[in-house]
Amino acid sequence: MAVSTRLAALGLILLVTACGAEAPAEPLPPALPVAQQVPTDMAELVAAMDTFGLDLLTSPTLADKPNLVVSPASVSLALQMVGAGAAGETAAQINKVLHLPEGVRPRMPAFDLTDLKVANTVWAQQGLALKPGFTDTLRNQFGAAMNEADFVKDSNGARARINKTVEDQTAGKIPDLFPPTSITPLTRVVLTNALYLKAAWAREFPKDRTRNEPFTRADGSTVSVPMMRNDPLKEPKAPLGYAEGPGYQVVTLPYRGGKLAFTVILPSSADALRAKGIATVLGEVQPADVQLAMPKFTARSGMDLKKTLEAAGMPLAFSAAADFSAITEQEPLRVDSVQHKTFVQVDEEGTEAAAATGVDAQLVSAPAVRTVTVDRPFIFVITDTATGAPLFLGRINDPTAG
Repeated sequence: MAVSTRLAALGLILLVTACGAEAPAEPLPPALPVAQQVPTDMAELVAAMDTFGLDLLTSPTLADKPNLVVSPASVSLALQMVGAGAAGETAAQINKVLHLPEGVRPRMPAFDLTDLKVANTVWAQQGLALKPGFTDTLRNQFGAAMNEADFVKDSNGARARINKTVEDQTAGKIPDLFPPTSITPLTRVVLTNALYLKAAWAREFPKDRTRNEPFTRADGSTVSVPMMRNDPLKEPKAPLGYAEGPGYQVVTLPYRGGKLAFTVILPSSADALRAKGIATVLGEVQPADVQLAMPKFTARSGMDLKKTLEAAGMPLAFSAAADFSAITEQEPLRVDSVQHKTFVQVDEEGTEAAAATGVDAQLVSAPAVRTVTVDRPFIFVITDTATGAPLFLGRINDPTAG
């Protein structure tokens, strides 16, 4: 029977306002989580997304969330688009927050994925004269679709239209990206980025092996979660990926087709990722037989990233002193809000979240089959294996929190 992952989606909006298939017969080889060779400029762009994603994941402004899922690729792409309309110190602050090296051309990576859909859309006030250089960049470098809206006379209708578009782009998983009153008659430009990922594991977890087991939260309390288990002894031709380092373990699960990979990093501390970088840690992964147990769960995150981005170093974009003269000189503009929502669901058929736990980091000689049990907080990364781009990045402290 056809398999669907119900692993869903991500949408991000920048609001700019005027001041004031069937399983294959043979097991597929494991997909490594990062590309082995990519052009230098693309590698630099992906590395910038990695670092920016860790900034979001570890931001003090988001520390109160029990589970946090972000899309470094989506947020970065949306900010790159608005950055294309920035000038002077406003542009410099945006590029610094995104960790974009000087000379690297902002653009959307060329994802060659049937399981991933990326949509960039621009909504501009009717009659607002956008600069050709700005619209050309968004069309040519980001594949953005250009639309008009009448925010002045019908801001609620424009909000409903934008939300419906994002809902359609994410297969219904993000129905209300823009909350009520977020779009007003002062709105002039809205930029949206939506990611929708639907993929199946290269080798599913047998449903008859799933059973409730304890999961220990960060505070030491426990909760019962449905724990999925694979059976590597019966499927030796379908290895996962494995790596370990001082204080952390890594397990990678390939998706069908080999163009996506889901990686779990244990424990959930971001210290190892901060010290070495996501690409370096994931680059250590090698094919291995792993006896894995990890929880089924659904996670949703929703946030306005305004305070997070201001604290990260780009307050000018949100102030009356913002310089978006490369968008239009008809009216002075500033960014009003950055709405970001994600949805993740993991089950036996497919996933957008994964975790692993249990292997001793000090282990010198590991057994032929490693045993990893994800029964405590973990970090996950979903990557495009052609470029290594981090599509989704999350920390899960409580799989039952929803």
